[in-house]
Amino acid sequence: MSKLLEICDLKVGFTKNDEFTPVIKGINFSLNKGENLGIVGESGCGKSMTSLAIMGLLKHKGLTVSEGQIKWNGRNLIDQSEKEQKSMLGNEVAMIFQEPMTALNPMLTVGTQIVEQIRAHRKVSKKEAEAHAIQMLKKVGIPSPESRMNVYPHEMSGGMRQRVMIAMAISCEPELLIADEPTTALDVTIQAQILDLLSNLVSETNRSMILITHDLGVVANYCQRVMVMYSGKVMEESPTNELFDKPLHPYTKGLIESVKSIEENSERIASIPGMVPLPGEVIAGCVFCERCPYATDICSQQEPPIETTDDGRRVSCWNYKNLSEVVGAYE
Repeated sequence: MSKLLEICDLKVGFTKNDEFTPVIKGINFSLNKGENLGIVGESGCGKSMTSLAIMGLLKHKGLTVSEGQIKWNGRNLIDQSEKEQKSMLGNEVAMIFQEPMTALNPMLTVGTQIVEQIRAHRKVSKKEAEAHAIQMLKKVGIPSPESRMNVYPHEMSGGMRQRVMIAMAISCEPELLIADEPTTALDVTIQAQILDLLSNLVSETNRSMILITHDLGVVANYCQRVMVMYSGKVMEESPTNELFDKPLHPYTKGLIESVKSIEENSERIASIPGMVPLPGEVIAGCVFCERCPYATDICSQQEPPIETTDDGRRVSCWNYKNLSEVVGAYE
């Protein structure tokens, strides 16, 4: 299976008072053509920063890539000029942001914004771009797309604005869609509609998708593979079914147990004690050690490497082989 995207030892951070503080701490992963990858973890774990690095949008957050490679179809995006990146991003790779009200320009109609996106990457007339924009609005389920072209973002509901963002993202037929918490602030019914729409659009055209979320239930329904992040590092990567059947990392186990306790209406909801380490906090061993009920002496002394299991899963934990012997640690 051909690799569309390869992230190699990526390190991202910010500089303050001549001191570099890492936020993404040397992550590695890849994405195959036609595959849906879910990236999960708590707020502050580095999920969104990873997507911004891929899209070349780090400088807007005051961040830079200090080491590593982001390879798209074999090309290292970090080595490309800003002009080359702009030509590729939005055309071959597109992103759907978590809050469309801030991503869309409030001063322009939604039709104008989609047309601008199309003409930035395709040599078509304004009339041709408008016709294509109407087709895209229709494709994402917006009623009366011709009249909606003249509507401003604030005149639409949250669900409709998110559909506009999806229409804009797919307008140039990108090979990869990155959806960063695409259902934030939407009610449950609309969330399901948006996620079903995304899933169908991707599968119909054999596109690939990276779905960034904190919701494991979403990952279970829409992704073939899952990568669990914590404090800027990859804790575990696995096919979705195997991850839920037998989580290898204590952090993954804690996330799953908390979801199960909510779904089963337990009197006591399972939770992971403690907080995600702050950026720049120096940790000698495993970044999850202070919150881990399975931690041993080595966990606080040495950082665990990423180990590939016999069945091809990846995990960063000294004690993962003993995890299945202890149950209910987060209850």
